[in-house]
Amino acid sequence: MAADKDDELTEDWDPSDPRSMADYPAIHEEMRAHAPVAWSGKWGGFFTLMAYADVVEASRDPERFTASRMTVIPASPRKGLPRLPLQKDPPESERYRKGLNPFFRENRIRRFEPDLHRIADELFDVLMQTPDRADFSGQFAGPFTQQALGLLLGLDDHETKEIGQLSHAYVEAVQKEDIASAGALSQKVDGFAIDLVADRMRELRNPQEDIVSGLLDTPPPDRPFDAEELAGMVRLMLIGGHIVPRNFLCSVAWHMASHPEHLARWRNDPLVKKTLIDELFRFYSANQALVRVATRDTEIGGRQIPSGCPVALNFLSANRDETEFDRPMEFLPDRSPNRHIAFGIGPHMCLGLSLAKLETRIVLDCLAAAPGLAVADTPKWAKWTEYGVTALTLDLRSKKR
Repeated sequence: MAADKDDELTEDWDPSDPRSMADYPAIHEEMRAHAPVAWSGKWGGFFTLMAYADVVEASRDPERFTASRMTVIPASPRKGLPRLPLQKDPPESERYRKGLNPFFRENRIRRFEPDLHRIADELFDVLMQTPDRADFSGQFAGPFTQQALGLLLGLDDHETKEIGQLSHAYVEAVQKEDIASAGALSQKVDGFAIDLVADRMRELRNPQEDIVSGLLDTPPPDRPFDAEELAGMVRLMLIGGHIVPRNFLCSVAWHMASHPEHLARWRNDPLVKKTLIDELFRFYSANQALVRVATRDTEIGGRQIPSGCPVALNFLSANRDETEFDRPMEFLPDRSPNRHIAFGIGPHMCLGLSLAKLETRIVLDCLAAAPGLAVADTPKWAKWTEYGVTALTLDLRSKKR
């Protein structure tokens, strides 16, 4: 639903405009100065919160800004499985988060480290077969995050490959606004999740290594999760656990290839490693924005929002807000403190932080060990609502071109 009297509203920005897509952070900087609650008439009309304080406020107030009606804009296909817990507000969402939390704790994620190192080393060996034209996005970042998701969910090799292909095609269709194809692919992803749950319900696997089996083995105290709830939780992870991390790791590789001084810091200064990873999250927030819907006429950032209007929470802009961060448009490897919200904040904060940190550390170690590192071709960048590099070719030879 657009804002009331949207014909009277001044267009502040258009995230699909070529000028915006050419440099989202620069456009966000303009909006924070002149329209921190920015109106766009695109896709039926919506507001975007650009300021850190406003994004945090809305994220923590599901009574005013609900996730139950819309989470992205343009809207993805809504028929089929719910994306749980993302599309539920507290207290309903807490039931699902409590069930999932044990599988995302740092000590559990750490168990995947040997396997993730092995996978990364094998994939990097493939890259080194064509070091001057290494397809980092297609031959490393994509397969690495795909197999990491497989480990997390307990998928076998066939399942991992199948959902990797489906999720890539689905996100590509959404970005092209090909609603018909996106809807058909969404149904296939739903079907994958439903079949996966049915398989585990027929024959439980190791609950310590398989999330669905674990959720079945340790049900909530009120009542067990039913098949649709389990499939809805899987459905959310199948897309969010692969495509967004892939883009982020491509951004990491592009940054290090473009800033050899930062790669040298990673290689030679153990004390900088934690802060550098956090700064990468802040600077390259791969989920540029998620959407909520105003539940009533309300005000935020000094602007009136009518009931039913979509409101995008722009994490990428918030993470470069000059009122929160010193020199926000600069990448500072030793930035501390760093209160970035790349994984959101509040009741819908992403569960995948520990896995993302581990993946990033492993990939940085691979890049640091390469004979050389340079960008070999013009990278391709993601469009709204994502951010970061989606296609990247590297030169890994000992000498730069």
